[in-house]
Formats: sequence, C-alpha cells, structure tokens
Amino acid sequence: MQHRTEFWDAEVMLRLANERRDWLTDAMKTLSIAGSGLVEFPLAILLLAALVIRRRRAEARWYAVAVLSGWALYALAKLAVHRTRPHVVSRLTHGGGWYSYPSGHAMLAPLVFGLGVIAWTAPWPSTTVRRVALAVATLIALGVGLSRVYLGLHYPTDVIGGLLLGTAWSCLWLLGWVRMQRAP
Repeated sequence: MQHRTEFWDAEVMLRLANERRDWLTDAMKTLSIAGSGLVEFPLAILLLAALVIRRRRAEARWYAVAVLSGWALYALAKLAVHRTRPHVVSRLTHGGGWYSYPSGHAMLAPLVFGLGVIAWTAPWPSTTVRRVALAVATLIALGVGLSRVYLGLHYPTDVIGGLLLGTAWSCLWLLGWVRMQRAP
C-alpha cells in the first residue's frame, strides 16, 4: 500500500514545504507540541482528576480505558506496518520517534481531545457549547495532523491513517458509552 501512495505523499510534502514561512512554522511547531505526550498526557491526567473530584468516576474510567487502549492500538499499528519516516523534505524539528505509520500525534488527538470534550461536557445542558467545544477539538486534531506533515515528520497518508484510526476508535468507545447509558 505504501508504494501506491509514495508519489502523492511526496507531492503533498513538497507543496507544503514550498509554503513554509517563519510565522507558519512557529504555528505548526506549537500545534505539533499540542499533539505530543508533553501536552496530551498531562491534559488527560488533569481531566481524569477533575472527573474523579466531581464524582464522575464512570466517565473517568471510560475516558482512561478509551485513551489507553487507543495508545496500545497505535503502538500495535506502528509495529505491524513498519513504515520508515519520510526523507522527502527537510525536517523542521528534532525527534519523530520510531515508525511513521500511523502518526501517533494524529491518532491520539481525537481520543485525548475529542473524547475528553465529550466526557467533560456530557452533563452540560447546552448542546451548542458542547458542539463548539467538539468543533475546537476537531480543529486541533486536524491542525496537529497537518503540522506533522508540514514539519516533514510524517507522510500525509500517515496522518490520514492516524486521524481515521483515532476517530474510528473514538467512535467505537462512544457507541459503547451510549449503549451503557441506555441500558436499564
């Protein structure tokens, strides 16, 4: 599969590299950091603590297991696919970790941010506020994914695969939550 997408991946990366500007690079580095464990892990821990303090232990357990199982799925997917990191354009940051597919930043963003918003806002009476918060979480996840390609750390298909896998995993956990809430 990866050989089928090489030309497209390289073309997108080269086009993004042509659009690099200092201010945009700074914004992309910030988005990439937002999708890293440096931000996601403490944010998830804070959310879990806040849910427990508010005596919302069921949501805390659900969120913790969904995110941790998603992290495990991401690691298994990386090991199964074994795709090397791109060398199409210069990388604008250090690091990048192990294998390229799927992008862990992109995969975990829907879980940490999206499910985090859902868990936190579940009891809120205003659906408008919840929708806006979920839209912001979605934009953050998309921005994190774009940043990884812009910075030269992932192929576009790594990010697309990560976003799809993370969103699908989130949806499965959300369906389970909805079914659990409807059970007598």
